[in-house]
Amino acid sequence: MNIYSSLAIAGVGEADLFVDRVRSAKDLAVEAALKAMDDAGIRSHDIDGVITASPAADPHFVFSSLVGEALNINARLSTALQNAGASPMLGVMYAARAIASGEAHTVLVCESDSRGAKFKGDKIQAMRAARPWSDDFEDPFGLTVPAKYALLAQAWMHRYGAKPQDLAGVAVAAREHGRRQPNALKKEPLSIEAVLNSPMIASPLRALECCPVSDWGGALIVTSLERARDMKSKPVRILGAGEGHSAYHLHETRDLPSLATHLGAKRAFEMAGLKPSDVDVAQVFDAFSIAAILALEEIGLCEKGEGASYFSSGKTALGGVLPTNTTGGMMTWGNAHIIVLPEAVRQARGDAGINQVKDAKVSLAHGIGGPMSLSSTLLLGQ
Repeated sequence: MNIYSSLAIAGVGEADLFVDRVRSAKDLAVEAALKAMDDAGIRSHDIDGVITASPAADPHFVFSSLVGEALNINARLSTALQNAGASPMLGVMYAARAIASGEAHTVLVCESDSRGAKFKGDKIQAMRAARPWSDDFEDPFGLTVPAKYALLAQAWMHRYGAKPQDLAGVAVAAREHGRRQPNALKKEPLSIEAVLNSPMIASPLRALECCPVSDWGGALIVTSLERARDMKSKPVRILGAGEGHSAYHLHETRDLPSLATHLGAKRAFEMAGLKPSDVDVAQVFDAFSIAAILALEEIGLCEKGEGASYFSSGKTALGGVLPTNTTGGMMTWGNAHIIVLPEAVRQARGDAGINQVKDAKVSLAHGIGGPMSLSSTLLLGQ
């Protein structure tokens, strides 16, 4: 049974980014929420649920109660998620479940973080700050997030005989999409040579294969399809959804990558009654080049070992077989996990602007937490 079939996303919004201005994660979430509410044509009294998420670099979670207070929302449902990059999609899924069960009728889902201005581009410091929990076997020995994805990249390259230039093509493809976005952090043209000449962060990942550290804020309004039809923007149905979870740490993982993404996507497609080949446009987690490659492969959007060639051959371009990360993704906008969701919604609505994919009927949004160990996939359509 598809419990999501009568549910929809009715509004989306993002906070404006200012590289020279420090704002709290709560303020970023509130700004994004106000824009999502305006997109849906509703006000605070129309919302009775709040779900928030953040990577805990503020230095603590963005509590849903604080966002609700700032927006004057009297919530029946209020909670915060901690599944890192998988959290925005999970937030939509959990909001939908709450609405389907009658616990709420309209839920605000938002994610934000303000690490960018605080750490002034120091990615390693920011990555360490993002983890307030105890880690006895990896972080104390220098295995930060880039290094964990570097190990995944090494395993993938060994398995398929890939070269560093294969990974570099992901960043080039992302920049081609992002350069048309006026608010993207990175808009300069990019070449394979430039990527390979950028500083090494964790072999084989170089600086231009890692998303820049940034502030961000994004929000969505989830409600019933019946209610959404009376709101301002065209509603987008949740066709299918799935989540997958495995051991968070690499030293506890038997498979590289773990099966989390494959399992979550499989459940989403089964629920929707669709196949990967039915997807018209995809927004996948791409904090690192290898993450985007593995996402395509594990979701089933391409064959194993072919993920890199999808980006380098133009298959992910606007006129390609599967336009992917049409905003430029995290590689261009910074480490904003939620960026995939507003774009996936707009692509499904047909109002994504200059990077709109023609006749996009099925739009996919995907998120990852940890080193591919937590995963969530949404399939959206009109």
